[in-house]
Amino acid sequence: MKNLNKTIEMIEKLVNRRVKKSERDIVKRYAILLNDVRKELAKLYEKYEVDGKLTYSEMAKFDRLRKFMEYIDYLLKILYKDVRKTVYDVLGESYLDGYYLTAWAVETDTLSRLSYSAVRPEVITAMIENPITGLTLSQRLEKNRAAIIYTIQQEITQGLVKGETYKQMATRIKDALENDATKAMRIVRTEAHRAVETGKLQAAEHAHKNGVVMYKVWNTVEDGRVRASHKLLDGMKVPVDKEFKKGSIHGMVPGQLSGGAKENVNCRCYLSFSVERIEKVDAKELEGMTFEQWKKERLKR
Repeated sequence: MKNLNKTIEMIEKLVNRRVKKSERDIVKRYAILLNDVRKELAKLYEKYEVDGKLTYSEMAKFDRLRKFMEYIDYLLKILYKDVRKTVYDVLGESYLDGYYLTAWAVETDTLSRLSYSAVRPEVITAMIENPITGLTLSQRLEKNRAAIIYTIQQEITQGLVKGETYKQMATRIKDALENDATKAMRIVRTEAHRAVETGKLQAAEHAHKNGVVMYKVWNTVEDGRVRASHKLLDGMKVPVDKEFKKGSIHGMVPGQLSGGAKENVNCRCYLSFSVERIEKVDAKELEGMTFEQWKKERLKR
């Protein structure tokens, strides 16, 4: 199964490149927001500081603190709208990479016409919003936005009570936003991994239902960061339509194990596949067909 083996590295390179670009974009967006907040904070210090310090009582006058927090909330709404689009774009493209490259590999390795078609937008949306932790991705992002607003409000309030300088206050806000940016990047990487592995699995499941009997294998990256529970699954081989299971841990695909975030965040495990039986070889013309040729000629729209 030459192409099935080759797609593992192909998919990994594509997704890693896309995730790294999205992480750079996220860092840039947070830096812009921080700069805007610093400018507004500097104006407040310039107007209301006493001996270089800004107090809570001064900011409580005329709703100054409330208005400042409303401004930060406004900026964060714009930021999270942009981050959401970045995350959704990466997830959709990663899913398609996994699905189409696996579909191509199965058809060209088995020389079978398996009636793959272009993925519908609603399929991608359902995959993205799959509430594997009890919340949809949209809900998790909104929860994070509410949390960072609360955190910044707490930090600013504490800084004002202590009568901190502009530099001290700006550092508080910077630290809070950098922590939030790290969360956003972790979401991108974790969810992109889930998306691509889901795409691979669903392409294999389609083949399995259409006459190419397939098994899937759980693989770890075999380093010191692999979770103990994932090591137990390493090398396990099951039919593509069955769950991996060891003790209380079970799931169809890496990134969607039972156990919630502690089992899935930053997971790097991946699926590989084996073909056990081909019911009908009916497409000799697929032999040697490149991925780009296959997409053009085989995908029904």
